[in-house]
Amino acid sequence: MTCCVAVGSWAETYVAAVAHGLTDAAVPADAVPMAAYMRNQFPFLGVKAPGQKAVVRAALAAAGPPADEADVVAAVDGLWRRPEREHRYVGAVLAGSFAAKASPAFVHHAARWITTDPWWDTCDPLARGVVGRVVRTHAELRATMDEWLRGDDLWLIRSAIIHMGGWKDAIDRDWVFAACLARADHPDFFVRKAIGWILRDLARVDPQAVIDFVKGPGASALSGLSRREALKNVGRET
Repeated sequence: MTCCVAVGSWAETYVAAVAHGLTDAAVPADAVPMAAYMRNQFPFLGVKAPGQKAVVRAALAAAGPPADEADVVAAVDGLWRRPEREHRYVGAVLAGSFAAKASPAFVHHAARWITTDPWWDTCDPLARGVVGRVVRTHAELRATMDEWLRGDDLWLIRSAIIHMGGWKDAIDRDWVFAACLARADHPDFFVRKAIGWILRDLARVDPQAVIDFVKGPGASALSGLSRREALKNVGRET
């Protein structure tokens, strides 16, 4: 993690506004089920999604827009250092709001956030809402997605697989099918689920391509979980 937020900076103002807003909006009774949903791995304040969105709006009103990418990175780093999970959710929203304007280096910051105290709740919005948007703008980062896919880190593998989620018809079918086959034998639930999810995303715009892929002899290595998730929206079974 990078160094502390500079005193008097935009990032310090934003992080402080978020921290105060989340504390004020906290409902301790909600923190217990929220933590339980995440298998009690992380502490929560008890601020659900609507409250988080309100805190984001108030923090931006207090701090104003960030001047540059360094401001955004410093703020997200500052939020990532706070223990309660809602800070991470707000940080992911900030990163996602900037991603369309970000430099290629932003993906490497996202990798750090994804792999710090990782779980699906922070991985997925960063993969789809941050990494995917930056990669779509900077095609040279496709090589980075290949590296993540081939690597050993579970959450970077998952991020690479699902980063094109939401691209609709711009999803690269050849890359997705190759990625799914490349990691089809991965034993972890979260990778197998991710394979099914990106195929399900593609099925929204090209269902026949997904049906043909899942039923094809080359896809026999896909797990049952991946197959079921892939075909949920097309009403077909393998």
